[in-house]
Amino acid sequence: MATAATSLHIGPADHGRRMTLREFLEAEEEDGYRFELARGVLEVTEVPNDPHGVVVSNLYDGVSWYRRNHPGYIYRYGGGNEFRLWLPGLVSGRNPDLAVVLQHAPRDRRGRRLPVLAAEVVSRRSVERDYVIKREEYLAHGLLEYWIVDPIERKVTVLTRDGDVWAEQVVRGNQAIPSLVLPGFLTTVDELWLGIEADDSTADSDLNGEG
Repeated sequence: MATAATSLHIGPADHGRRMTLREFLEAEEEDGYRFELARGVLEVTEVPNDPHGVVVSNLYDGVSWYRRNHPGYIYRYGGGNEFRLWLPGLVSGRNPDLAVVLQHAPRDRRGRRLPVLAAEVVSRRSVERDYVIKREEYLAHGLLEYWIVDPIERKVTVLTRDGDVWAEQVVRGNQAIPSLVLPGFLTTVDELWLGIEADDSTADSDLNGEG
């Protein structure tokens, strides 16, 4: 009698393992870690540390305020394992720190509405990944906007789609984050760092020193 194939289980020891997109899609993931596929190579990171989480929470607060004050515009938002952006042509699957879906957005082949905006919070070991690799991947995915939130440099780089390239704007301090996707977004760059304690480290917890 034939038996069902055993699902592949992946954990921190699999960091750097080569995988197909289908293997990654069907794999069982060990709890307590985040998994992304980058050009066919598995990246495993621990759950983000407190400073990273504070910045993400502040981002969520800004989007939540916007959603309440612009009813009927944002369908949903979230991050981490709530969204995975698939790029079959690049053999990549990404979990942005924040993704925003608008009302009546088109659906993917699984029936899920597609996000138009994503944001990543930079850590010391994710600089190249967030600024270079994901910049290219999120453009290929079809996002209209990508925010690179950098607590180390205390700045936000806003990338807005202009045809098949990104138009770039960098904001700091008390400047509001300019957004074509969320017009009138009022959260300032400085507000993203609120609540980070003086003794918090911005160093990330990526495994094996990979970026």
